[in-house]
Amino acid sequence: MNKLNKVIGIVSWLPDNEEARTQRIDRLERLFKQLDIYFKGIPIIIIAQNWKDYKLPDSINANVFYYSKLGILKARKTLREKFLESNYDYLIMCDDDCIIESTVEATTNYLDEMDNHPNGFCFIQYENAQLNLCAISRYIYEKEPMVDIDPQKNEGFEDLIWSCLLHYKYPELEFHITNVKHIQFNNPNESAPSTWANDEIRNWDMMLKRSNRYIEEFKKGNYSINIFTPITKEVLRKNDWYEKALWHGWCTREEYDEFKKKYGL
Repeated sequence: MNKLNKVIGIVSWLPDNEEARTQRIDRLERLFKQLDIYFKGIPIIIIAQNWKDYKLPDSINANVFYYSKLGILKARKTLREKFLESNYDYLIMCDDDCIIESTVEATTNYLDEMDNHPNGFCFIQYENAQLNLCAISRYIYEKEPMVDIDPQKNEGFEDLIWSCLLHYKYPELEFHITNVKHIQFNNPNESAPSTWANDEIRNWDMMLKRSNRYIEEFKKGNYSINIFTPITKEVLRKNDWYEKALWHGWCTREEYDEFKKKYGL
């Protein structure tokens, strides 16, 4: 088994507000400590936005690219560009406030699975925060750039749609891992909440079962809005269940055809 070159990719944003900035720095440095425990020796690429006078701890082996502000989508795309310009084979992505829950044995197995799947990918989660700790091979990233959807413009969640598209188009290249996950940061007393603090932790199987359960309810004529959340509608409408979305009228035939054409489905 050939050992591949892996790199951790971090997208970081430090706000101007002093209190919130201190909190975000604390979380970032907590992540550095966790990476040193669970992914020791793996180099890091950081897309650093608005860091100003913040200096990386001397103990951290990282290649930092400094920007004023890119926004979510541009930061993700910039990380992809820097990865593809490097000599690394696999990128493990995470946000600067990611909290890792794992063991050294589990993360070692995770890295070994990348070696076993040189052209593959793995998403630790499939909803809302699925780019945290996900592994993307060079092969996948060269073929599939991040979809051009900007959540800051209310166009949808680019990470959700992108992960579902990869799952739909390359099922034979996807691998799964257990005992490595990120958990949500949720402290209402802090003024800098995580961008994913309110997300529920769901894996792919759970999301698929829930979606299929809703479809069965539709077929029975149960359209009670109380049991269908907006995020569920968006998931059904904009991933590999779009045909089901067309069936029950959440998207038009024109939207259906446009979606298939845009993503080559």
